[in-house]
Amino acid sequence: MNGTPFLIVAALLDVWSNVLLKQADGFRHWKPFVLAMVLVVGAFGMLGLALKTVPLATAYATWGAFGLVLTALLSRKLDGTRLTPTAWAGVLLIVVCVLVLHSPA
Repeated sequence: MNGTPFLIVAALLDVWSNVLLKQADGFRHWKPFVLAMVLVVGAFGMLGLALKTVPLATAYATWGAFGLVLTALLSRKLDGTRLTPTAWAGVLLIVVCVLVLHSPA
């Protein structure tokens, strides 16, 4: 089986946990913090399943890039954080690097 769906779920769980960590406001709100930790465990479980068919370097880079792009987009909606054009160029470079990792040899 292709590990890509597991990798996508791992990245989504990771991003969701990061959003919850922001809502936890340090440790002032413990419920989002606890849920975030549960999601992190789930994310690593999904990553482990993805690694059955996806090479580690490719899987981790994809997870990171997907998480970076989605978190940047969500943070703008959730708390108004705006990346500069230079920062978006950096995000684009990361995405291009992941695409190169996925290209055939």
